[in-house]
Amino acid sequence: MNRKTLLLIGVFILLAIIGFIGWKIYSSYTQLEFTNGNYIPDIRLPDQNGDTLSLYSLKGNIVLVQFWASWCGPCRMENQNLVKLYSVFQNVEMKDGGSFKIFSISVDKDKSNWRQALEHDKMIWPDQVNDSLEFEKSISQVFNVHSIPTTFLIDQTGMIIGVNLSAMQLESVLEKRLK
Repeated sequence: MNRKTLLLIGVFILLAIIGFIGWKIYSSYTQLEFTNGNYIPDIRLPDQNGDTLSLYSLKGNIVLVQFWASWCGPCRMENQNLVKLYSVFQNVEMKDGGSFKIFSISVDKDKSNWRQALEHDKMIWPDQVNDSLEFEKSISQVFNVHSIPTTFLIDQTGMIIGVNLSAMQLESVLEKRLK
């Protein structure tokens, strides 16, 4: 073989190796497991005023991370239950410290619909953010959210202790963690 052929083979092998390594990194990132016992990464998204809110600012509390949208009927029904639970548990101290917080992530593209739903559903908790990015670039994609509503309950350290709990299950978990 001549030098040119060997060089081309070497370049091809190098590109194959780089491609394989890149694929492994991408696969591990996009296939994160958000199940009980795993830790949740920080989420930083804009609120209604355009200010960035961070999920990690709520560490030390039990937090329900909620993915929802104004156009989602089941989400709007769940909001009614969450409003009731929040009103009961928002100021109650938990065994390991903190209280109950909700970090709601709307996937609405139309922010005016999102704002109207917040008001209509009386979602009074302060941690309301919007993830209106294209799906491939969204937080929803990172969290493997394929349907809404989707929820993750995390403890004071950021560890997931429940996924897609019903209102009754959520209430039970919160009651068990009361001080």
